Amino acid sequence: MKNPKKFIQQQTNQMLNKSTEHLGQFKQFLFAPNLITFVISVVVGNSFGATIKTLVNLVFGLFDFTRIWLFSAQHTAYYNRITQPFSEFSSSLITTILIATIVFFTIRFINEALIVDPVNKWGYNQVHADALQLQKQNEETIALQRQILTELEKLNQQRDSK
Repeated sequence: MKNPKKFIQQQTNQMLNKSTEHLGQFKQFLFAPNLITFVISVVVGNSFGATIKTLVNLVFGLFDFTRIWLFSAQHTAYYNRITQPFSEFSSSLITTILIATIVFFTIRFINEALIVDPVNKWGYNQVHADALQLQKQNEETIALQRQILTELEKLNQQRDSK
């Protein structure tokens, strides 16, 4: 090792290049549309599943309350059979809405603040973007066809007047 300073500098540069490469790969993995769709589906779907479960408990609590009230000899109403499932359902519904809101605004922040290229933005839909472009081209084509028809009508009128 003739020049240790040069050797250390080469090793440092090599390590930085590898780190940058790995960071780029990690960023590409993190911003992959399929991964994001999966994560959002799991997070919001899990919360939604809990809300549905508490809704079912609420419905059965109502049935149980009605059954006891109608068919019990003492006609004692057990309000906790309704209030507890209703409270759980309300809490779960609010939690689901808050989770969906937080996920939405987090993705919106990341798209606006961190990602420059629209193709790499989370939730970017290439098919939708292509459809919008095709619709715009169709509108331009129709406008040109109308212009051509107008010009042809003028030419026909000039020819007929001669």
